[in-house]
Amino acid sequence: MVKSKSAWLGVFCFVTTIYLMVVCILVLTEQFQTLSTFSLYTMFGLFFYCLLILITEFRKRADVFILSKNQIEKRSFFGIGYAQHFDLEELDGFTEMEYYSKKYIHLIKNGKRVACCCNFHMRNYHEVKKALGDTLVFLGEEPYSLKAEIAYLLKL
Repeated sequence: MVKSKSAWLGVFCFVTTIYLMVVCILVLTEQFQTLSTFSLYTMFGLFFYCLLILITEFRKRADVFILSKNQIEKRSFFGIGYAQHFDLEELDGFTEMEYYSKKYIHLIKNGKRVACCCNFHMRNYHEVKKALGDTLVFLGEEPYSLKAEIAYLLKL
């Protein structure tokens, strides 16, 4: 059994995003009447930017994989979110995508991505990739496409 381990930098970014959202909410609720127009728009902008990062990057890319003999369990939000179970027989395989220094593994089911993990969010990325390679079919390198990534991240 192999379990992916969260990287401290990814968890730090996650906690910082949550913290910034809380600060924005506190400032907006406590100081709403006294804020200048620029400060008001800045706080709203920062809050919605953090919310966008939270519901895209961390919801779709910060998955924890638990690989057992017959199935893979995927937990979102660094393992504190919802869990999904995939039998190894129902998965087509996995792909890898590289974008600058980030590497992504996507689990593929019926030709579509169902889970993703990234070396930025995971300490033992290569160990998980090797374990996946031992149990699933490697479907090859996936080219980076900004349009495809935006569609994947915004898909609920």
